Amino acid sequence: MFAEKELIEAARASPISLAHLELLCDSVGIRQHAIHGIPLLQSGYTVDDNARALVAMLEFGELLDKKQARPHCVKFLSLLNFMQLPSGWFRNLLSFDRRFLDQGGSDDCFGRAVWAGGKAVNSWLDENSRLNAQKMLEKALPFADCLEEPRSISLSLLGLAEFAKAFPDKKQLLGKIEFGAEKLCKMLESNGSEEWQWFEEALTYDNARMPLALFSAFNATGNRDFLHAAEKSFWFLSKNTIQGEMFEPVGQDGWFPKAGQKAMFDQQPIEAASMVQAATAGFFATSNDDYKKAALTCYNWFFGGNRLGLAVYDKETGACFDGLTFKEANLNQGAESLLEFLLARFCIEKMQRQKI
Repeated sequence: MFAEKELIEAARASPISLAHLELLCDSVGIRQHAIHGIPLLQSGYTVDDNARALVAMLEFGELLDKKQARPHCVKFLSLLNFMQLPSGWFRNLLSFDRRFLDQGGSDDCFGRAVWAGGKAVNSWLDENSRLNAQKMLEKALPFADCLEEPRSISLSLLGLAEFAKAFPDKKQLLGKIEFGAEKLCKMLESNGSEEWQWFEEALTYDNARMPLALFSAFNATGNRDFLHAAEKSFWFLSKNTIQGEMFEPVGQDGWFPKAGQKAMFDQQPIEAASMVQAATAGFFATSNDDYKKAALTCYNWFFGGNRLGLAVYDKETGACFDGLTFKEANLNQGAESLLEFLLARFCIEKMQRQKI
C-alpha cells in the first residue's frame, strides 16, 4: 500500500534525469533500441521515438530548463523535417548510416509527428523554430481527416489541439478537432455495450491515448460529448487495469479480446505512462480526485507497484526497462520506455505544482 503524500514526496525527491536520454542520442536524433543500457546502433532512428522525444523535451523545458532542452528540441524537430515527404506524410525508419528504410510510415507514426509538431508550435521555442514546426504541420494537415484508426486519430488530435491553442482564430483547426473526436465517439458507440465501453473489439496497446485525446478535444472545443466519451472510456479502462492500488496493464502476449481473457504479460511502460497522462488530463478537466488517485497508482507501476514488485525505472542511471515478463524485467532500456516514463513524470510534476 502506498500513501498518496509519500508518493508525491518520492517524486519530488527523485530529480528528473536526462542521463540515459543523452546516452541514446547523437547529432541526428535519439536511437530506437538499447541492449541492456547500451545503445544498439544498428537499430537506427524512428519518427515515432523522435516525435515522443520532442514532446518530452518541450515539457522538460517548460517545467525545468529551457536552455538544456532547446538543443535537443531543435535536433528532434530537424529529424522530423528530414523524414517528411513532399506530400506531407512521414517516413518512419532511418538507418544508423542515414538511409531511408521505408517509403512511408504508419498512420500512428504520422499521428505522433503531428502531435510533436503541434506541441512545438504552441511552445516556448523561439519564433523561428515555431515557424518551422508550423510549416511542417501545415504540410501534413490534409492527411489528418483521412485517418481511420483510433490511435492515429488520437495522436493527431493531441497535435491539433496544441496547434489550436497557438492559433485560436483558425476555425479550420477546431473543425478538424471536432471531426476527429466525432470519429472516436462513433467508434465507442458502435463497438460499445454496457459491459464493453471501448473503441475496438479488443484492448491492445497504448490504450489510454484515446481517452486522453478526447479530454484534449473537450478542452479545445468545449463539446461535452467529448468529455462524456473520455470519462466513460477512461473508467472502463481503469476498471480493467487498476486492481486496488496496483496497475496491471493489458499485456502484449495476447492482449484482451472482448470475449476473452486479459493477457497479464508482457507489460509495457507505454501503458502506465499513457494512463498517467490521461488521468492527469481527466483531473485537470474535472477536478475529480479519483483521476489523481488513478494517475498516482499507474505512476507507481514504474517503482514497484506492479505484479512482480520490481522497479522498472532505474533512478541511478535515469533509464527505464522495456517491460515486465511473467518472471522478470526486460533488461533492455530503449527510447520508447524512457520517453514514456518521462512523459508520465512530467504529468506528476504538473499536478505536484498544483499542490495536489
